[in-house]
Amino acid sequence: MTPLEERFPTPADAVTAAREGTPCEWTGSIDGSHMRHRPVLLSDGTPGIEQAVFLGSVQEKTILCAWHETPAQDRPVLEKNVLNALDDVYAALRPHLEADIRQARADNYTAPVPETFSDAPELHGTGLPLFGWRLIHPVSPASVWDDMLDVALWNSSIVLDDWLDEYGHIDEVSMDGFMSLLRRHGIPAVLCAGCEKPITCRHPRWPGIWTTPSDEYGGPACPGPGTGPHPPAPLIGWYTDSDFGAPHRPR
Repeated sequence: MTPLEERFPTPADAVTAAREGTPCEWTGSIDGSHMRHRPVLLSDGTPGIEQAVFLGSVQEKTILCAWHETPAQDRPVLEKNVLNALDDVYAALRPHLEADIRQARADNYTAPVPETFSDAPELHGTGLPLFGWRLIHPVSPASVWDDMLDVALWNSSIVLDDWLDEYGHIDEVSMDGFMSLLRRHGIPAVLCAGCEKPITCRHPRWPGIWTTPSDEYGGPACPGPGTGPHPPAPLIGWYTDSDFGAPHRPR
């Protein structure tokens, strides 16, 4: 059961409530990247339910760093390039999602092709547009909630939340393959040679210093690859010279 289904018996009820001014948007995550379901109007005025999946954290921080690497006047072009790159990501992933669902359901399910989109940056976000993929499911009086959810798009939120070994054979959903894809689309994505996290040297608080927005070990200090021996500990003092850390270096 989707969150909107818990509140409204039918999609048409949700559309009616939205027209009357009742908040009818759900955003959240269920073991994956963030999603959004809400009533909307199609271009011809037909009511629909939007099913949207947003970038996973691994894609967002990579594109966020590229956003900072790009001068402000060039960002409209960058935004279009990102949308084109995300089209390629889903095109590569879609056949595998489709095959998994066919195997589980034993039918001839065909995964629809979502559109890539960008929304305005969040009020308390980073200034980066909200990028993602979405389907608009038309609503009629006879529509039921099962018609408003595509399983492949829902499952993509799990795949896109991190680089999963299960899908590591798909270049576009592995770190190196995703980086290559972005660069083919003219997106200046940079990884650190040490920790392999996305980095930028043009954040306004760190001009000229490579830094990363990662929620763990974020900032200008590189934690390294996480392998190799630790330096010997001093006998009396508390610190070693390595405790000063090391800067990120572009790969």
